[in-house]
Amino acid sequence: MPKLARALEVKPVRAQHSGVLPAKSIIRVPKTAEVVVNHIRRRIVLGELQEGDFLPPEGQLMATLGISRPTLREAFRILEAENLISVVRGSRTGARVHQPKVDNVARYAGYALQAQGTTIADIYEARLAIEPYLVRRLSKSCPAEGIQRMRAEADRMSALTNEHRYVECMIALAEFHRLLVELAGNRTLLFVTRMLQDVVAKHQVDYFQQHALQAEEQRLRLLWGMRSFYKLIDLIEAGDGEKAEAHWRLHLTNANASWVPPSDVNKVIDALS
Repeated sequence: MPKLARALEVKPVRAQHSGVLPAKSIIRVPKTAEVVVNHIRRRIVLGELQEGDFLPPEGQLMATLGISRPTLREAFRILEAENLISVVRGSRTGARVHQPKVDNVARYAGYALQAQGTTIADIYEARLAIEPYLVRRLSKSCPAEGIQRMRAEADRMSALTNEHRYVECMIALAEFHRLLVELAGNRTLLFVTRMLQDVVAKHQVDYFQQHALQAEEQRLRLLWGMRSFYKLIDLIEAGDGEKAEAHWRLHLTNANASWVPPSDVNKVIDALS
C-alpha cells in the first residue's frame, strides 16, 4: 500500500464497553456551506476575484454549485463576517468582493492584545526589536525614491509642528515608523507593524493631550526630535548600516522612555475607544 494511502487509512478501534467509537477517531465531514466558503475564499485570496468584483446572482450560484438557497446564504454570512464580501439585500448585482485587508486584522488584533493584558511598554519594546534591524537592512539597498519618501514625510512632520497641528503630527510619527518597515521590504514585519500602528498612534495622541505643554515649548521639542529623523535618513542614504542601526536604537530607547514613563509601564493598551 502506498505511504499516502497508509497515512490516510482509518483503522478500526475496538469498542471498550458501549460499542461506540472514541470521539477522537470520528472524522468530521465539513458542512456544504463550509465547502462553498472555502471555494470562494480561495478564489479571492488567490486573486481570481478582485476587489469590487461581483459574485454571480444567487440563482446562478445555486445552479452552478448545486446547492440550496439556505446553504448559499449561510456561506455568505461566513464570508461577510470575514469581510471578504458585502451583500446588499435585495440587490440584483450579487455580493461584492473585498480583498483581505490589514485594517480588519489590526482592529481584531488590538482587541486580542487588550484582552490578553498587553501593555503599552510591551508594544514599544516590540518596535525596538524590529526597527533597528530593518534600518540596517534598508541602508544596504534603499532606492532614491525611498529616500525621497522619507524626506517628504520628515518635512511633512516638521510643517505640521510649525503649524502647531500636534495631533496630526503624532499620527504622522507613527506613519513614519511604518514607512521605514515598508521600505525595508519585509512583508511579515510590515504586517505586524501595521497591526500595531493604530495602537501606537492612539497612545501618542492621548499622551500628548494629557501632558500638553505650552505651544512654543512643544514646537521646539518636536523640531529637536525631527533632527534625529533627518540624521537617520542621511545615514541610510550614505549606506552606513552600522551607524544607522545604532542611531535608531538609541532614538527608540529614548523615545520609549518618553512615551512610556514609569507611571505607565504597566498600563494596558486601549483598543476600544
